[in-house]
Amino acid sequence: MSETLTQSDRDPKTGQFLVGHSGNGGRRPGARSKLGEAFLEDLRDCWNERGASALARCAEEDPAAFCKIVASLLPKTVDINLEIDASAFAEKFRSAQAMLGNAEPPRLRRPLPGQTIEHSK
Repeated sequence: MSETLTQSDRDPKTGQFLVGHSGNGGRRPGARSKLGEAFLEDLRDCWNERGASALARCAEEDPAAFCKIVASLLPKTVDINLEIDASAFAEKFRSAQAMLGNAEPPRLRRPLPGQTIEHSK
């Protein structure tokens, strides 16, 4: 704890600054983000200058590393939840066929519960 702070500037139990007291002010707003922004600008400039040729060289000289780079950019998992209303799809399909002037395909007969379907090989 700094010697310049009085005991009343901090909570005696937690040691945290009390409301209205912020210590010495800390880092200037934006100081850390300026470093990050400068780095990203430099990285962008370097990539614009050498990125494509570096990738091409990597693909030729070390295909395994190139594949690793590509794989690291892809998502680890893909979660696709899909719900299809089969009857609505069938109705839209029949409407599209009618608009195109195509003959309607024969409707399939569904087996009754407990009924088996015979087929030949």
